[in-house]
Amino acid sequence: MNRIYLFFLLTSAGLAGCNSNRLQPDQSRLSGTITPAISGFVTVAAGSVLDSAKIGRNGNFSLDLELAEPTKVLVFFGKQITNVLLEPGKDLIIKLNPATFPDNITYEGALGPVNRYLSLANRLDQQTRLDPAKLFAMLPADFIRVTDSIKRLKITLLEEFAAKYKEIDPEFTRRTKSEFEFSWADQRIQYPDRHLLATGIFPELPAGYHPDYLNNLRLNRAENLSSIVFKEFIMNYLDYKQEVYLEENPKTRELIFPESIARFRVIHREFTDPQVLDLLIFQAMNAHLSNYGTAYLESFITDFRITCKNPDYVKTIETLVTNLETLSGGKSAPDFTAYTIDGKKVKISDYFGKVLYIGFWSSWSEWSLLEIPSFEQIRREFEGRDITFIMVSLDFEKDKNKWAATVEQNNLGGIQLIQDHKSTVLQEKYFLTEFPRYFLIGKDGKIISVFAPRPVENVRETLRKIIGLAPLG
Repeated sequence: MNRIYLFFLLTSAGLAGCNSNRLQPDQSRLSGTITPAISGFVTVAAGSVLDSAKIGRNGNFSLDLELAEPTKVLVFFGKQITNVLLEPGKDLIIKLNPATFPDNITYEGALGPVNRYLSLANRLDQQTRLDPAKLFAMLPADFIRVTDSIKRLKITLLEEFAAKYKEIDPEFTRRTKSEFEFSWADQRIQYPDRHLLATGIFPELPAGYHPDYLNNLRLNRAENLSSIVFKEFIMNYLDYKQEVYLEENPKTRELIFPESIARFRVIHREFTDPQVLDLLIFQAMNAHLSNYGTAYLESFITDFRITCKNPDYVKTIETLVTNLETLSGGKSAPDFTAYTIDGKKVKISDYFGKVLYIGFWSSWSEWSLLEIPSFEQIRREFEGRDITFIMVSLDFEKDKNKWAATVEQNNLGGIQLIQDHKSTVLQEKYFLTEFPRYFLIGKDGKIISVFAPRPVENVRETLRKIIGLAPLG
């Protein structure tokens, strides 16, 4: 009897061990072999570390990850790194030789085919990647030919793999193809402005340039919202449609905040899917507040409150409105620190005593760079007056040298500062998320406006009025 009981326990333990190796529906298994074996760990990360497993003496490793949805992750093998797609309920087996990585890496298991495709797609992307400056400087016919050709190559590779390997999820194929379309369309929609930036000449576009590709896109679908590519494209799409609306309705330009009015109207006209509409109206409201603050807000906030059904979006906007109201004219300007080009730490209050016109920019923002000549021209016009012109760079700390070089190359005058990267005042007190943006602070350190006119706008009259000069002309 005892032997039977012992046999039952051993058998149960064995079954339990087998069950523990069974992949759960919310798990994805990544395993494999590294030959020759290396010491250390295999680490999987997506934003933050998900998990790691010690590499065995024979080079084997295995780890199970809990995932809610298909996820592209980074996999670190000692000094090597690759990215793979993992999905709940499916496994991926990797085999590689560190000495010849990544050329010899193989993918097996249920997720083998899709990761073999992704590996080849990554190589194709590297082979066809062009310097953006050269791409957007091309003449229209060349730009269209090159971008169309690259898109066809990518879609052909995807379709060939999907036809050969039935294990590849059709939804993955649909989603990937859709991302190719949005990425290609994003290049198309940016081309006229980017060409102008690159060459100084607005391109002569062929007839039907925009409708030819925009009419075939399916934008009004909630599933698009999981795509970063779509979210990037849709912002540029709305910029374009906003300008089209203003051209077709010129009287709108006579209203206050015509760009915001046009954007809200375009969103209402073109989007009906509740989730897409919620996101776009939220982004439009957030951008309006970030660019213009709470002045003349009533019609916009009323539209937003009626339209947006997402409680998180509503709460975010209501909080932002409340916070921005603390920065209204006449309130004391929150002090913040920054650094001069020679590394001296200063406070903005050090410059109180004169009117301050402060521009926030970065050396990697094309629109910031476009406004530099206007800022410099106005600074020179008011030189010797009771006003100080300050430019505060929001460049990352790693880009300090690039910022300094930009200042030197453009021979920028006034006071040149770079943000204090250890301080959060600009983000938490001034809610500075969009730039270029401009502040006007009075001699007494009181806020005149934290959404002051830009140099390319009618800021001259504003400055003359503040310092007591007669209007021009």
